Amino acid sequence: MMIKKLFYLFIFFAPFTSFFAISAWLRLPVVINQLLFIFLLVGAFQHGKLSTKKIFKEDILLLVFLALVVVSFLLGFKEIRSFNHTLAYTNSIFFYFFLSKYSINLLSIKSIEIAKIIYQSFLVISLIIISDFLVKNYFDFSIRDIFSEVDGKISNMDYFVRFNYFRVGGVAEEPGTMALFYNIYFGISWYYLYQKSKTTNYIWIVILFIVSQFAMMSNAGITLPLIAVSLIFLINKLKKLTITNNQIFWVFSILLFLISSIVVFIFFDVGNSAQIAEEFLNKTFFNEGHEKYSSSGQRLKQWGRSIHNFLKHPIFGSGPGYGVNEDPEGYLSVYFTILADIGLIGLVCFLLFQKVLIEKVMSLSTPIRNFLLFSVITAFLHLIIVSDFYHAPIWILFVMIQLIYKEQKSIEV
Repeated sequence: MMIKKLFYLFIFFAPFTSFFAISAWLRLPVVINQLLFIFLLVGAFQHGKLSTKKIFKEDILLLVFLALVVVSFLLGFKEIRSFNHTLAYTNSIFFYFFLSKYSINLLSIKSIEIAKIIYQSFLVISLIIISDFLVKNYFDFSIRDIFSEVDGKISNMDYFVRFNYFRVGGVAEEPGTMALFYNIYFGISWYYLYQKSKTTNYIWIVILFIVSQFAMMSNAGITLPLIAVSLIFLINKLKKLTITNNQIFWVFSILLFLISSIVVFIFFDVGNSAQIAEEFLNKTFFNEGHEKYSSSGQRLKQWGRSIHNFLKHPIFGSGPGYGVNEDPEGYLSVYFTILADIGLIGLVCFLLFQKVLIEKVMSLSTPIRNFLLFSVITAFLHLIIVSDFYHAPIWILFVMIQLIYKEQKSIEV
């Protein structure tokens, strides 16, 4: 069926926000998603039926949030940019989220089928990231230049240099955004391998993951998985309230090895490691300042501007897109953007929506919970430092949480 093929294509190409993009507003996932909507609409008229399924409480929170976006637009600065951003919120919620849910219900698609597509996408993206890194750094050839236009709109990077290497952005706009998508798809890929009992593949996707993270060299992309793994370990231990001597031994052995290695490398300055460590830590802990341009320095500056604008219009915000309209950098955070542009009530609704999803993940069986938690923790924390609300992989994660929860609870019953 054409609808199912289009849906699978949407899932596969969801992270391709830079590759094959037609314009800043017509990226490949958007095009495929709109085609999916047209085919669904035509099918509904032909067959004279419209599938309706149960609405979850978090769906209602999302609809209330969207209503607040519209109210904020009507009470805000009402320029074309604000209208465009209102459309972006609407597209994310109605088309990425609800249209995906509708397609899944209509076609009776299982989570394992979607996870398989995500796993295949993860493998292809890994190959692109690693290949682009190698050919750019060692043969002065760019895969990215073939498939993506660097114009500040479709893509805002042209190979940043860090630690004497060109960083790559994969199929997304830049390394940080790619790392966000990559971490989401990595967790769901683990879920797929677990469900299919392909345990021998675990080590290979971990190797791909580590090498690709090195090629992207995104501070958040590297740091957040470490935080996620640590939190997952703590959650599992707190749930059982037990930790074996063997686990204590391995944890301390790994920590001791890592700390010792870092100290030796920095002390003897192996490969200019002292400067590399200083730059990495300064960026991670927002210690770069904004006297000269830096990503962490700019974030602190823009977050301060967000708070300032929020205090002017705390209830319904200044209107969708106001932060970008005032300064093209925007607020550089989804949460700060919602707070200043949509207002406090809107932010509370979105956070409550996330809270319900986390509760659903936490109620799942341990292995499945761990895989989804990896995607959830890395994604939700990453949204603190990226400003784009409308990326498809984020909404696919939301849909997958609901679908897996529904399937697992039906099995339990």
